[in-house]
Amino acid sequence: MITCLEFRRRVGAEPFASDAEIEAHRRECAACARHQDELRSMDGLIRRALVVELPVTTMSAKALTAAAAVSAAPLASRRRLFAIAASLVAGVAVGLVLLVSAPRASIAREVFDHVMHEHGAMATTAPLPPAELAEVLGPDGVRLRSGVGDVTYAARCHFDGHVVPHLVVRTPEGPVAVLMLRHREIGKPMRIEDQGYEGVVLPAPKGSIAIVGKEMPDLDGVAKKVFDAVDWGG
Repeated sequence: MITCLEFRRRVGAEPFASDAEIEAHRRECAACARHQDELRSMDGLIRRALVVELPVTTMSAKALTAAAAVSAAPLASRRRLFAIAASLVAGVAVGLVLLVSAPRASIAREVFDHVMHEHGAMATTAPLPPAELAEVLGPDGVRLRSGVGDVTYAARCHFDGHVVPHLVVRTPEGPVAVLMLRHREIGKPMRIEDQGYEGVVLPAPKGSIAIVGKEMPDLDGVAKKVFDAVDWGG
């Protein structure tokens, strides 16, 4: 079976792609199926916007040329031309350009999709050797100080097209998933909730950090302990 990364690469290039591997992965991974459904919905919105009928007299020659180019272009180039053509059609341009350029999923959805996909990691209980943890955190130039709790899971995972450290830390209040998102900048703390889990995404010296737990009365306190335990390096 194909991996989540390969699935998202393929449906990102062609949202309506469907073959035995894709359909099998959709049945096994609800997060990826939802991701493809969102892409298909967005693709449909773009297509419907581009077929809005306008009087020819209201369209410039440039807009007509762009619309013709969309129909004639190879599939690989068509999506980019959709956005270009839409930007030239009066009354359609602003909404479409914003829609195409906006992120397709919020950071909350991305975090929870990843945590849910690897939900078994939250059940691990055996502490990892320090050398194994250092191997996961080392490439990002960070380390975790002792005292916050045992690290029972550590891996370098694909997230939003990047490779990030994913830890599970067993704090006195319960286990939390920790994603160090060096590539994602946020301006202020963000609280997130989904499927009984809750978490926070905090600005960090290197990008941001997401901390997710379940049934935690003092999530903010736990998140602060974890954040303070990270040595972000120089």
